[in-house]
Amino acid sequence: MRLNNINEKKAAIELSIGTIVVIVLAMTMLILGIVLVRNIFTFGIDSTDTLNDKVQDQITALFTEEQSNVVVRLGSDKTAKIRAGDLFNVNFGARLSEGGALTRREDLIYTLKADKNSRDNCMDNPSIGENKVEKFFKYDFDSTINFDRTDGKSVFGTIEISIPDGTPSCTQKIFIDVKDNRAGSVSSPVGSDYFIIEVTQGGIFS
Repeated sequence: MRLNNINEKKAAIELSIGTIVVIVLAMTMLILGIVLVRNIFTFGIDSTDTLNDKVQDQITALFTEEQSNVVVRLGSDKTAKIRAGDLFNVNFGARLSEGGALTRREDLIYTLKADKNSRDNCMDNPSIGENKVEKFFKYDFDSTINFDRTDGKSVFGTIEISIPDGTPSCTQKIFIDVKDNRAGSVSSPVGSDYFIIEVTQGGIFS
């Protein structure tokens, strides 16, 4: 009888250990699954800290794909989903329509401007307002900005965005206007494009 009790206790302990192992493995798989789903949902609208050769090649390919002189690397919906409190970089590029050489990164210049007329503007929210939206960016709206790099045919730039903690959810369309800044060009227009900021609150899938 005592031997049976010992065997029963041993079996119960082994069962408990097995149950714990199963629970730990299940939790691990759940966490990995959540991370995988989050990565899938955010793929294509990623923030790239470095404007490297790979990013430049992707932007160059967009010139042909979109048949435009100004292109933004943000996917087909051109939307940057940014959590309040996070930093985000939007990479983009520009070129001359006639395919002229760009010997300096300053040969083209650009300005940023917020769209005041689209629906659900961040500027329509009293707690944000027009002036505070401008503070999301490193440079002031309508100020002249130089590009960061050139490969001799195109120029490439990074727009740095910082959303303060506590910013309510909202969306904001931002225009990019590019002009020719070469000697004697009198800053003639080259082209324009836009992207959308979607400010979200923190969460597992955001």
